Amino acid sequence: MIASLTKVALGAALLAGLGACADDYAGGYGRGYYGAVAPYYGWYGDYYYPGTGYYVYDRYRVARRWSDRDRDYWNGRRNGWQGGPVRDNWRGFRGRRWR
Repeated sequence: MIASLTKVALGAALLAGLGACADDYAGGYGRGYYGAVAPYYGWYGDYYYPGTGYYVYDRYRVARRWSDRDRDYWNGRRNGWQGGPVRDNWRGFRGRRWR
């Protein structure tokens, strides 16, 4: 009986630990877990969108006006955002790894 309770407690602790990892993976965006509330800024393809404006930026911060596809993608993300005020956010720009 005690061994069974120990296994249950260990399993619960492991699940709680995995949940914390999933929240860290989401980088604190909205509610976390794989973009349940996806950020309104970030990388899409090879371009970064800071969350406001009509421009996306390549890895050298060279701007180009967003395409119809970019606009549709980012407006959809912004409309679903529930994590706070929308403003320029360059936090994820430095973390990009290039091949």
